[in-house]
Amino acid sequence: MENTHDFRSPAINLIGVGALKDLPLELMPYKLSKALIVTDKNIIRLGYVEIVEKILKDLFISYDIFDGILHPDCTISFVEDALTYFKKNLNILKKDYHFIISVGGGTNHDCAKGIAIVATNGGDIEDYEGYEKMTKPSLPVITINTTSGSGAEVSNVAIIKDESRKVKMTIADPKMMPIISVNDLRFMPSMPPEITASSGLDVLTHSIEGFVSTEASPVTDSLAIDAVKLVFGYLRRAYKNGNDLEAREKMMFANVMGGMVLNNAGLGYVHSMSHQLGGFYEEVHGSCNAILLPHVLEYNAVSIPEERILKISEAVGAKANNKQEAINKINHSIQNLSEDIGIPTHLSSIGINENDLELLSKNAEKDINSLVNPRKGTFVDIMNIFKAAM
Repeated sequence: MENTHDFRSPAINLIGVGALKDLPLELMPYKLSKALIVTDKNIIRLGYVEIVEKILKDLFISYDIFDGILHPDCTISFVEDALTYFKKNLNILKKDYHFIISVGGGTNHDCAKGIAIVATNGGDIEDYEGYEKMTKPSLPVITINTTSGSGAEVSNVAIIKDESRKVKMTIADPKMMPIISVNDLRFMPSMPPEITASSGLDVLTHSIEGFVSTEASPVTDSLAIDAVKLVFGYLRRAYKNGNDLEAREKMMFANVMGGMVLNNAGLGYVHSMSHQLGGFYEEVHGSCNAILLPHVLEYNAVSIPEERILKISEAVGAKANNKQEAINKINHSIQNLSEDIGIPTHLSSIGINENDLELLSKNAEKDINSLVNPRKGTFVDIMNIFKAAM
């Protein structure tokens, strides 16, 4: 029986202290001459965009800046606003934009990907919801990352909120994979504690969901388990002291590893459900993941081999003798970690209304992340998971 696994990531991933200094050398062979920088006003205020501008100037690459990302959820309106700006700022003396550089966290990277898709494929970003809906490669995208959580900088996935439907669309296609990603530790200490916490738990969820996904492979397994160990070893430290550079560096690597896991193994019901909470209630993605993860893991356990559950238990630092003991200890460890870094452990505490659960569950069932969940259920099963998390 055939059993193949693709592994995709940006062609070049620059990681570590001062990694951005290597970007000019990697950019030169592409012979690109005009860029659109996609970012937000806070990233500009921190001085990170200015560093990128200097690199482009030194390479004689012209550029414009779109800073219209106004909150931590990429929306259709952000993509549309950027595309309008994109068209207005074309220089008739030069060719159109050759590439896009996103500077910031996952929201900025997802917006850049959305712009890049429509720029070459036309239509509206909604046309590309789902898997492999593009007919042409997107504009080249370079992602310069400033957070440790979404993994968006190393994935060919974009999460974009459709405000009219109150859902988060998942758009996935290898033809929009960034060509270069940059994770430079110098940008990480600026993350406030609450973003450090929620993004770190997003990394944890990517890693555990990817490890139990039906598309997991030995390659993604190794990345996932080591990322879980790093999260449990260093997230508390990074949260308590943002200037703890060792903890920041470890979480930076965990983020890259978790991003590669999600991109190649997929996720599952946690993300299918969390996307609905983010779309309908505008709740913080990583926090929703952390609340849901123990309950989805409990539901999935019957379909996950005991050996894999025991490996997760060992990775979180809890030895167990059997599957159920391991599940209990994993879930207890996740909830303890959440409490230690100020993340809620129940949906009711963030204002989720039980009357909305049927609609949320039906939408979650349709989310493409549900396709690789290890246990196949119905929207009623998903609704019961929501209720258990209340």
